[in-house]
Amino acid sequence: MSPLSSNARLGGCWDPCQEPFLHGSPRHAQSWPSPRWRKQQRSPGEFFFPIRTRDRRWRRVRAMRIVGLTGGIASGKTTVSNLFKSHGVPVVDADLVARDVVRKGTGGWKKVVAAFGDDILLENGEIDRACLGQIVFSDATKRQLLNRLLAPYISFGIFWEVVKLWIRGSKVIILDVPLLFEAKMDQWTAPIIVVWVDPETQVTRLMARDDISQEQAKNKIHAQTALDWKKTKAHMVIDNSGTLEETKLQFQEVLNQISRPLTWKELAFSREGVFWILVSAIVGVLVVQKNLK
Repeated sequence: MSPLSSNARLGGCWDPCQEPFLHGSPRHAQSWPSPRWRKQQRSPGEFFFPIRTRDRRWRRVRAMRIVGLTGGIASGKTTVSNLFKSHGVPVVDADLVARDVVRKGTGGWKKVVAAFGDDILLENGEIDRACLGQIVFSDATKRQLLNRLLAPYISFGIFWEVVKLWIRGSKVIILDVPLLFEAKMDQWTAPIIVVWVDPETQVTRLMARDDISQEQAKNKIHAQTALDWKKTKAHMVIDNSGTLEETKLQFQEVLNQISRPLTWKELAFSREGVFWILVSAIVGVLVVQKNLK
């Protein structure tokens, strides 16, 4: 049995360098109950619809669950994100949004250039991400300044991508944000998936990927929030320290969990849920007006 299966039983800001079912807190355990809890408790849908009818109705409803996906530099988060895409699950990538908000001439571009100077620009006027990355990774104050400048633009960009998927009727979407906790986006995503890797493997992979020294790799890793801390905040953890096949097995279990029927709260915020709430409100007003005549 995989570690994820065992754990399951228990209960954007910009990164210039791109970067288990776990015990978690009581709040997480309540908001994302384990399969064992669901066996002991009946969901609201089971009180109103027989199982077969309920399942058919859930399949017809195109509601949306926003799943948080995060990790650390060289942890393999992109690999997991691509696995979701290959299985047809829409992914909102904060890194891609971050690239858009600093394109030449945008509001984000103007603020970054004003704060860091023209030395960070390429010949075509675009921001040199590698140059800017070296600056902010060597100075925590400048890194915080960069995040503060771009946070509003990135947050709006992510919000707009989510809205577009909501309008299309997507049932489950993945919010791929490297700084999910730091940007406080964990407050409106559930469940949260953390892609974890052991420190030695993380350093080795980062050295090979970026062709840098061990010291440089460790400095980049230490400039980010510790993966072990993120792990304690997750609902699910994918251990990416092993082979790709091992990662795929854990991914499949996670995919099965996030694909389960939506809760009533999630349904209320779906496209159909909002529609029926509005219809009910209008009908209620008409009935009251008729009775008052």
